[in-house]
Amino acid sequence: MVPLLRLLLAAVDGQPQALPTGVGADEVLAVARRHRLSPLLSLADLAGAPASLSAALRHDRLVTVARNLMFEQVAEECARAFAAAGVPVVLLKGLAYNATIYAQAGVRPTSDVDLLVPDATRRTAFTVLDRLGFEPRAAAPGFDDADYHEVAWTRKGVEVDLHLALAPLARCHIDYANVWGSVRDVAIGGARVGVLHPQHAAIFHALHMAIDHFDVPALYLIDFDRLLRAAGDRAAVEALARAWGCWRPFATAVALAAAYLPAGATAGDPAPVAAFSQRVVGSYGTPARVPRPEQLVRKLMHFDSGSAALRYLAVQGRRNVREVFERRVRHRSARQRLAL
Repeated sequence: MVPLLRLLLAAVDGQPQALPTGVGADEVLAVARRHRLSPLLSLADLAGAPASLSAALRHDRLVTVARNLMFEQVAEECARAFAAAGVPVVLLKGLAYNATIYAQAGVRPTSDVDLLVPDATRRTAFTVLDRLGFEPRAAAPGFDDADYHEVAWTRKGVEVDLHLALAPLARCHIDYANVWGSVRDVAIGGARVGVLHPQHAAIFHALHMAIDHFDVPALYLIDFDRLLRAAGDRAAVEALARAWGCWRPFATAVALAAAYLPAGATAGDPAPVAAFSQRVVGSYGTPARVPRPEQLVRKLMHFDSGSAALRYLAVQGRRNVREVFERRVRHRSARQRLAL
């Protein structure tokens, strides 16, 4: 699987590739879809690709065009409503990447709408989404407490991930005055919305990969590579990641990109790969999901300091205790009252 993934990534990068003998269209399509590369591969030069594979890749791109259009309409609706309520908003991840680092339509799939609003406006933002007909998705008790950095809202199968911060507040120390002061403006439909400065977007992307234990599709490596290219000065991005206390996620994202995208922004990178990054790079690209114990190890290894890890574990522990209390004690008391 890993050699085939490397071949597909090279094809996405514009290098003509020939499919290996004995590799069928179904196998190629399975790997491409697992890593969310099939829309991009519809533009690639894959010598010897059967007509059925080419048709499937084009189909995936058409589906992506339609789904992205739907998500863009939702993002535009939310942007207009937030603007009317005086809430600044920034578009994050997939839709933002479509507007900034991908030139062709329908090549970068997304599955939801990610929006960032200032933490101080969370109550107003919640009210806006509620008025638009969205509901919190499977919200845990206290989901609107100050230490929750994002809340998922849904409406008719469409999810809006409302971010109040770029990462759990206990995890790192991001300079949000800098973030909001560096926002750039783009169009989404007929509305205007902010996007992160390229340096900030690259760091956020690395953080997002770390939060998912680096068990992410290879599309994320391409995203990261393009964000680094847009940021320009990689050393400046790395220095900012250190200042914000999220250098380790950035270092592992760089190591993964260097290992799998040899023609990318990190090509020929002579920097030594840290042990915590080697652990991720060495097992990346296989179809097996990262087991829960390994997820925990990776999470703890990607805090920049022990104190940050302890703060995060304390917040998570308190939250878990509260959820258990709500589920076992309050719900039981409610059932007992109903039985009387």
